[in-house]
Amino acid sequence: MMSSTTNPEQSEQRSKNRVTIPEHPHILDAHSGKVLGELVNLSADGLMAISPDGIASGTVYQMRIPLVQGDSKVEIMVGAESLWCDDANDSGSYWTGFQIIDISPEHQEILNAVIGD
Repeated sequence: MMSSTTNPEQSEQRSKNRVTIPEHPHILDAHSGKVLGELVNLSADGLMAISPDGIASGTVYQMRIPLVQGDSKVEIMVGAESLWCDDANDSGSYWTGFQIIDISPEHQEILNAVIGD
């Protein structure tokens, strides 16, 4: 069973615009190509995913994330660390919150455009 770490101050720490991503694109591990989960929401410095497996807090991934920017499909690459993981209402899926710890200036511009910052 996955132990979850929830930060009770999460909502107070969020100062960035967070947008829901309706397409729920697959987030890929850039090294293995494995699907890590589906993107639920995104901000300039973090994201939330839902996945069939729990992801331990402190796990770092290099992620490829496909997004829609206007009429174009784009992909950004980010380094992200999991901050917390919670069971999604006993559904067999897990919510995981990630902090973006590495992103190129070009991909940050794309991300900002997608979220409207």
